[in-house]
Amino acid sequence: MCQKEQLPCPGARRIDLLPGLCYVGKTVAQPAPAFPARAQQEKSMPSDDCLKKLYIEPTARCNLRCKMCFRNSWKNEVIGDMRPETFHKAMTTMPDSVETVFFGGMGEPLAHPDIVEMVRTASSLGKRVELLSNGTLLDARRTAELLDAGLDMLWLSIDALDDGRYAQIRRNSQLALVKEHIVEFNRQRARLDRTVRLGVAFVVMKSNAHELALLPYFSTYYKVNEVNISNVIPTDEHTASEVLYNNVVDWGLGDPAPMESSPRIHLPLMDWQDPAAQEGLRSLLSTSMCSVYLSGQRVSRAARHCRFIDEGMAFVKFDGHVSPCMSLLRNATLYWRQKQRETRSHFFGDLAEQGLDEIWNAPDYIDFRRRVRNFEFSPCYRCSLCENWEQGLTDCFGNDAPTCGGCLWSEGVISCP
Repeated sequence: MCQKEQLPCPGARRIDLLPGLCYVGKTVAQPAPAFPARAQQEKSMPSDDCLKKLYIEPTARCNLRCKMCFRNSWKNEVIGDMRPETFHKAMTTMPDSVETVFFGGMGEPLAHPDIVEMVRTASSLGKRVELLSNGTLLDARRTAELLDAGLDMLWLSIDALDDGRYAQIRRNSQLALVKEHIVEFNRQRARLDRTVRLGVAFVVMKSNAHELALLPYFSTYYKVNEVNISNVIPTDEHTASEVLYNNVVDWGLGDPAPMESSPRIHLPLMDWQDPAAQEGLRSLLSTSMCSVYLSGQRVSRAARHCRFIDEGMAFVKFDGHVSPCMSLLRNATLYWRQKQRETRSHFFGDLAEQGLDEIWNAPDYIDFRRRVRNFEFSPCYRCSLCENWEQGLTDCFGNDAPTCGGCLWSEGVISCP
């Protein structure tokens, strides 16, 4: 079994800030990094290649229409709720190795009429239960029901800390209402004899990046334990103009070859509120001529790897289809540098026909996880985006779909809680 993360103390807070968010300056001109050699040492499948975290999409419905949401780019997708028999099949056939059941996906979980019983069922099986919500439906009654059902962590999606900007991003919602719900959630969880954590998922863009500095204050005031910051997924020309990682995906940060040949610069702790220290750090992080270490830890991004595969995750869509990751859950259109890419859903089974354990242990799914661990895919974002990238049917190494080299999650700039 995997060891669960231990924070230094119950009141500790963590902010997961993607390295790509720092790199907003211009790169220093240099030759483009060479393609990594495809003939690399084969990684053997780890002995613990087991399903540890199961994402359940209770519904594809949502009560909001956020301007930067990935839902806006869906193509021919059906909207619906997960049926009781589908959820029952997932719970009764998931491998014993599953430690966490996460209710999320691309809809609002609290819009499902049976969400409380779904949480109760997962908790009764001894699983850690987390749920991601936009917070608008989290009234006092629903909060009490979820806590009574055994919820271990609530994630709230909040993409602005200013009332006006929040209303612009999250249509049909008000930040003041969500804040009221947070206060009530904190009041009720404080009375429990167990620890329930609160997290915030924040999508950063050019228009709200200045609010990152406010997140520690917001988190302290509202007793937020953890913050997950992700970049925005470019689904049209407007959201493409909002991205903060145009340069980062070109660099090859995280690839061994470029990092081995570049000088290492080790930074000590400084007073980061000092303008001089801020400017110095900004300058270092805005160049691709060196690798930067802060207190002994390299500031980089884990590019060309899949967190979903490496950490043993899988997704169950509301209709029962099982996908290995968030990126392959829907048919959609990605917009990048005046080009469109067709992202196509890919499933390894259907709970209407097989159990979850059978799907996970199927030879084709095992082989896919092996290929992703070795990342046998062409490095699309280090190259001119050809028609293979646009169509998503194959890549330049001859791989058939799914071709993970064109995935922004694998580039380390998109992150899910």
